[in-house]
Amino acid sequence: MNMRRIVMLVICVIMAIPFLSSCDSFAGRNQGEDIIKSSPSNTSTPSEISIEGLKIPPLSVAQRLTEKISNVPGSSGFVIPMNYDLQLAVEKGLCGEEGFGEKYLYIQALYRKVFESWFLEATSLRDFDDQMASSELGLLPVPEHRQTFYQYYSTMDLQFVYLCSNIPIERLDNTDLAMLQSAIEKGEVDATLELIDMVQRTFSDVLMAFPNLEDDVLCGYGYGGDISPNRSIVLEVRNWYFDDDGNFRDAENNVKMDDYMRSLAEEMQQTLSEEIGHRVVVMVET
Repeated sequence: MNMRRIVMLVICVIMAIPFLSSCDSFAGRNQGEDIIKSSPSNTSTPSEISIEGLKIPPLSVAQRLTEKISNVPGSSGFVIPMNYDLQLAVEKGLCGEEGFGEKYLYIQALYRKVFESWFLEATSLRDFDDQMASSELGLLPVPEHRQTFYQYYSTMDLQFVYLCSNIPIERLDNTDLAMLQSAIEKGEVDATLELIDMVQRTFSDVLMAFPNLEDDVLCGYGYGGDISPNRSIVLEVRNWYFDDDGNFRDAENNVKMDDYMRSLAEEMQQTLSEEIGHRVVVMVET
């Protein structure tokens, strides 16, 4: 493999950090309240924000998107670049020069919700998730307080599978951004046909790792050495191997579960890619 063709990517600085119980509840505004007109960056808002119908991370997440690199835990200080474009976001009125803020998180959350809603309807992903849940091997979903950022904020309501691609909404044109912003200001955050059409038209460019690289350049995701072609939808499958005391439930069975998930992930990749006519990569977190 030509190592110069591999570009390492962190989906988010906090992807592999377990989400703590402080994220268990989000008290916030009523549906339809004017939430994104106050200031360009909205950096003075509470650390936990919400609107009915959307799952929105705390403001601290947006503030970290300006970091250009991340030292990955357990990797001997290996440095990985981010793929959000602050300057482009500023130019499109999504934030101020000081960094990403609440407005960005709301629009990103709505895009995520609409994309995931469409993806579930267009594919057999839920069937695969149900298959894992009914496996005789005894797969268990990850407890909420131990989920990654991406699983915790998934809107797909699945037990084992979640979207693992970044969503840099600054890649959308101004018309599409205005459509999302208008829906949020009206409190209309369902996956309407208009929004679904927009997501279908744009997801290939929005969800790709780096827009300035060729489609087939290999990009590294997360901390496990997984790689994916640049222009692809990346999903992750995760099972909980531990008992209540934090010990492996059954070492021998854990190996069988791991082999089962990897085999199923290969089947998922092929099936899902064929169903939507776009490359889907399924990683297995073990």
